[in-house]
Amino acid sequence: MARRLKIVQDASRDLISELPLEIKDRILECLPTRDAARTALLSRHWNDAWLQHGRLVFDREFLESLQQRQDDKKILDGRTSVNIINNILFHRAWPVKKFTLHIPCADLMQQSDFDRWCLFLSQNGVEELDIFLYSDLAPVYELPFCLLSCRTIKKLIVQGVIIDLPVNACDIFSNVTSLEFFYVKFKRGVNEIASSISIPNLEKLAFEDCDEIDEFEISSPPKLEMLSVIDFMYDVYASRWLTPHLKAIKTLRLCGSLLRYMDASMFPTAINLQVMKLHELNIDCREELAVAMQLLKRCPNLCELHILAQEFGSKDYKEAASRLLEDPDSCFVSNELRMLNTIKIESKCASALQMLFIKMLLSKSPALERFVLKFWDMNALEVRKIQRKLECFPRASSNAHYIVFTDNDNDSMGMDYWQHWFSLSQTW
Repeated sequence: MARRLKIVQDASRDLISELPLEIKDRILECLPTRDAARTALLSRHWNDAWLQHGRLVFDREFLESLQQRQDDKKILDGRTSVNIINNILFHRAWPVKKFTLHIPCADLMQQSDFDRWCLFLSQNGVEELDIFLYSDLAPVYELPFCLLSCRTIKKLIVQGVIIDLPVNACDIFSNVTSLEFFYVKFKRGVNEIASSISIPNLEKLAFEDCDEIDEFEISSPPKLEMLSVIDFMYDVYASRWLTPHLKAIKTLRLCGSLLRYMDASMFPTAINLQVMKLHELNIDCREELAVAMQLLKRCPNLCELHILAQEFGSKDYKEAASRLLEDPDSCFVSNELRMLNTIKIESKCASALQMLFIKMLLSKSPALERFVLKFWDMNALEVRKIQRKLECFPRASSNAHYIVFTDNDNDSMGMDYWQHWFSLSQTW
């Protein structure tokens, strides 16, 4: 009888609820925020785990899940969504270490709601923030100063906001190691003399489609290793802004349109640079091409070169670029690309100019091991023609391995290479 009673008791035990708190937290981390919140209804143990859970994600999937719970005739209004987020956020028993907010800003929340959330996070030990307030209009929400001055934040990703930088910016982002800005508008007060921003622990800095980036003047961070600047850099400011960082960084990502306005003579020797990515480099434009080559010449330890190429220009443009490429010795001497072992190029077509560019790189890269070339919408016959051309080009390395493929290929190895090497999330 006692043995039977023990079996019944064992069968009725809630083994999952008896799991250690750290295991429950890992389980909650794998669930959408709405589902993680619902575990609080299972038992007191799960309620405690939920209130101590330090990762919250409020995104489109979260809003859609709320909408599904509403009556079909009733539309989920902005205030209801805000109240639900308030209820989840402000009842945390432990700090929220990671916070994600990806929501449409139109008619959903007020600036005051956003300010309250940010203030709560800044006062409760937040370490990683990913904020994306997308809208069809220009940015309308301003990032509160409490986040700029928060000393616990280590990683900050912001998209679609305005950042009003203070005149004395020496105390902002003091412990941040990673900053990524997308569709951000920077501003400072009228007639204010901007001071340089010092971020001593910064390791990664990225701008993409930002406005008034010249307002974000940063002194050279001693630990900076990765820098990405895509679009919206002021012409006059470009060389002066980039030059101080070239000596320290290991990975650089630039858009081609930025290169044409740069003064290559200002570039120092980028002794630590190992990976360079040139986004939308216009091979037709002699100015872009010349500056790109000057930049390459100043990277003696460059190991990987990634290029997303494009071509558009007049006949005169093409002729000027062609003259530059037809004499490789005028571009590089034999030892200037001595460490380059990987080249990856993506392009729409295999034009004569692009093949000249490839020929020049092959002839000046004695350590080359991998050469990956991807074209869009090209058939197998055209690919084989390109491969034959590559085999005929003189090359400084006898160990180079070629991979040529298109979007239409089923070559999983080639696609895996490209997805890994050109994925921003993988790289950064």
